Amino acid sequence: MFHHIQSNCFVRPSCFSFVFILALLQAGCSGPPQTTRDSSGGVPLQPKLASTVRVAALDLFNFKRRLEKKDIERFAEVIKKEQIEVLAIQGISRYPNVKTRIDFVEEFPARADMRRAFGETIDMSGQQRINAVFSIYPIQWSNKKEFDVPSAFYESALQVSIDAGIRDVIIVSTRLPEKASAKDLGACVQMIAALQTKMDKPFIVAGNLPILSKVKAPESFTDIQSTLSADAGKTVTSRVWYAQGDLFKPLSARAVKTDLGTMTVIEFGLYQPILPQ
Repeated sequence: MFHHIQSNCFVRPSCFSFVFILALLQAGCSGPPQTTRDSSGGVPLQPKLASTVRVAALDLFNFKRRLEKKDIERFAEVIKKEQIEVLAIQGISRYPNVKTRIDFVEEFPARADMRRAFGETIDMSGQQRINAVFSIYPIQWSNKKEFDVPSAFYESALQVSIDAGIRDVIIVSTRLPEKASAKDLGACVQMIAALQTKMDKPFIVAGNLPILSKVKAPESFTDIQSTLSADAGKTVTSRVWYAQGDLFKPLSARAVKTDLGTMTVIEFGLYQPILPQ
């Protein structure tokens, strides 16, 4: 009898293998699940694009001729045609006490149907230099921060909070000191970076900014000019940095020529996080 059983097992070895594997599978079903999940109970999915905001930047500091009413009218038409929703402008010349001079800060938002926030940087012999932000969205607050460096001549950064619907967006319109040393330039950049750290929101900076690689800037900042063509990057008057995150990313960037100079135009995407049901 013993010899018969032994012979039968060697003839059909698969029967034992099948029983052994089945036992392992049954034991595995009673153990803990193998998929690792986060503390919220689900693995976050790819954020979903919820809305966009189209931002433009222009520096008028080197615009030499006198601004006329027709210039502002034509510029407002371009802004509407390009569907610009937030516009940061630096170096606006303003003569508040000269009635014969067109006031860009007063005239443009009326023509473009936009709200405004501005901060004076220099006031000399009746001429003011202004940084401004114009927006079709509500402006929640604005704050002017002067650069505290030896080479500064009242230059400052205008920080503005925009209610873009799904999320607030912070935009800074600034002109750094023209003759800033490398040390002063780095200090100005660090001051702007500190504003971004405090806000923890989508953050955009526009102005006469240096190349990121030449200053000690936070890794969170990206220069939009890296996405422009070489020719376009040379013609734009205002450089734009942004702090990119999973919920705020540029979708496109290009240069748009106007009678007042070449604008940088960027469309940013605002995203919503999605968790499994």
